[in-house]
Amino acid sequence: MGDGLLRKLIYAAILGTTCLSTSAQAGPVGAFLSGIWTGLSTGVVAGAGITGAWATGASIGAGLAAFGGTFLGRVLFSVGLSAIAQSLAPKPKVAPLEVMTNYAQDLSFVEMAYGEVRKGGAFALSAFSQDGAASEGMVAKARRHYGVILAAHPIEGVIAHYLYTWEVETDEAGVVTTDPINGRCKIRLYDGTQTAPDAIWDALFPEVTAADYYPGLAYAALYAERVADSEFSKVYPRGREWAYAPVLRGENRIYDPRTGTTGWTNNAALVIADVATRWYGKAVDWDEVAAQADISDAPVTNRDGGTQPRWTINTVLRTDMTWEDVRAHLTMCCDAFFYERTDGKLGFKVGHYEEPPLTLTDADFAAVSLKHKATGPDDVYSFAYRYVEPARDYAEEVTGAVVVGSNPAGGRSEQECYGITSHNQAWRCAYRWAKASKPEWRLSGTLKFIGRELMGHRFVRVQLSELGLDAVFEVATLARNAGSHSWSLEAVSVDAADFAPDALTLEPPRPVRATIAEDGTVPVPASLTGAVVEGTGGVAQIEWTWPAQTEDLKQRLRIRRDGGDWYELTMVAGQSSYLDTGLVDGATYEAQVRNVTVAGRLSDWAPEAPVSVDAVANTLPPGGFGYFSAMQSGSSVALSWTAPNDSHFAAARIYRATDSTDLGDASLVGLEYGAPNATDEWLDAAPGTGAHSYWIEPVNGSGIPGTVSGPQTVTIS
Repeated sequence: MGDGLLRKLIYAAILGTTCLSTSAQAGPVGAFLSGIWTGLSTGVVAGAGITGAWATGASIGAGLAAFGGTFLGRVLFSVGLSAIAQSLAPKPKVAPLEVMTNYAQDLSFVEMAYGEVRKGGAFALSAFSQDGAASEGMVAKARRHYGVILAAHPIEGVIAHYLYTWEVETDEAGVVTTDPINGRCKIRLYDGTQTAPDAIWDALFPEVTAADYYPGLAYAALYAERVADSEFSKVYPRGREWAYAPVLRGENRIYDPRTGTTGWTNNAALVIADVATRWYGKAVDWDEVAAQADISDAPVTNRDGGTQPRWTINTVLRTDMTWEDVRAHLTMCCDAFFYERTDGKLGFKVGHYEEPPLTLTDADFAAVSLKHKATGPDDVYSFAYRYVEPARDYAEEVTGAVVVGSNPAGGRSEQECYGITSHNQAWRCAYRWAKASKPEWRLSGTLKFIGRELMGHRFVRVQLSELGLDAVFEVATLARNAGSHSWSLEAVSVDAADFAPDALTLEPPRPVRATIAEDGTVPVPASLTGAVVEGTGGVAQIEWTWPAQTEDLKQRLRIRRDGGDWYELTMVAGQSSYLDTGLVDGATYEAQVRNVTVAGRLSDWAPEAPVSVDAVANTLPPGGFGYFSAMQSGSSVALSWTAPNDSHFAAARIYRATDSTDLGDASLVGLEYGAPNATDEWLDAAPGTGAHSYWIEPVNGSGIPGTVSGPQTVTIS
């Protein structure tokens, strides 16, 4: 970052070391986003980024020797899925599905994405711009700009965009084209190879310099555009900018020893090797990795009769996870078995049966204990795995049950493994977990020096003549006993079929989840009426009324006068009418009503055509005229009358029809204001020849008519 920027920033923390830990429980060292910085004068918030060894991809942690695992006070040389199933090893602590959120905090452990995952990440920047479009040559608009760090390394790319819970499409420029966001968001993706800052941020915010481009990190820059209040709840259902959690293909620097190339893959063996060597400082035998990669790629048949790779890993790892956490998680993803090689390198095998190369006999044990399943409690009836299901927008799903018990009232064991994105793979792991949890035989013993020869072997044949046992066992744990040449062995009996269950006959169907279409539309009030209020003493009032709504809804009423601007009023809960007072007598008022939820979601306005009512201050009509006459005066007609003796009288309307005595044929020809009980006159100048009939109608100050008098007919020839 430039010196000018540094003077303006407050760092919550910085990366202070590049050294390696020597603790047996070591996790990544200093592997966190170094704070969120705040521009003191502008309120711009951005991530300070990562520097030093982390940015260059140097190893971030080391354990004891190459294997690096200890628990139960022993130095461990072999551990696999059966050890976790037997509770002989820690269960993994992995990032939960909350990785689909965006968050801001002073320190954020960074995340590594492998395979194909859906995830969000920490905020890199959050800032408001009143001129959010200036850098694009567009009309200025108010926008919230924000950035999301997707991974602490380069990625292959994003294959699907998610904003909030919506999968959205973008045009070539990155502008979202999916409703209701359409046009209100632009996504710019940076895959970790960028060499310059985001152009929009650089143009809008002086605090962003040429150095602020997050080298080596994959991130996305977005904006969320301000919308009208009437659309806000529909566009922003969370009441703020959308969480960005795309489906991405992660780490793309994975080495494949079979081809000598690097790139993206979710091959389980290659992912394990990359995690171990890149992030945890382990050494591996690449020939062994190549062999395990072939096993991972080998096709297996699923329940539908299709084929898929045997083992893939699609996961998110966080740098607050120790090597033991990560190793346990990877073990559960692909039924892996880890061991320390005699050359000090980390060895591992993915789930696959091999004929045991070594046989142990009575002479090899200093002590041995066997337990048959018939002697143990039948406390678990079924097993299942929780995994990530792409068909459910990468949400958590559970496999069909693997039934192993005889008592349906027994318990159910569900294991979480969010590095699996296939029901078939999750079921195969659950199947192995069930077999390892309830084996035919469990063996615990102390081996003599031959224990060293067992290093690196997952399967071993055990022949104990004194007990009449001849069976193949899978090593759960192999540990050297301190201060002696003996070895502790925990193992469970296995069958080759445990590692290759027939999916066509055994794999249960994925649980069916009925999809209920959620109607998020807020109901519209069925009607709205408006009525002039009578007897107000000369004040114009209109009462607007609508049907009572459910108690979870409030109403918003909007009103305008003579086609002018609308003004809105929010009603209290349970209200079903509104008295509109202080109106202009004779003006036309229009109104519409809508519902609003507690969360601020709005219905459409109702009715579609506004209800129109003329305001009336005086609703009482005046009395009739006491006297009315018409007579010829030359070529004109002179009318005279006595006004009603009524305080409500304000004026007389004069109607005329020619050659007709039907009031329906008459037209309004005059309006004469006057006082109550007063005599008045009006001259109809030169109406022309013919028989002219006249009527007179009293009205009050609001134009409300009384009884019509007439006709009086005058013929002019």
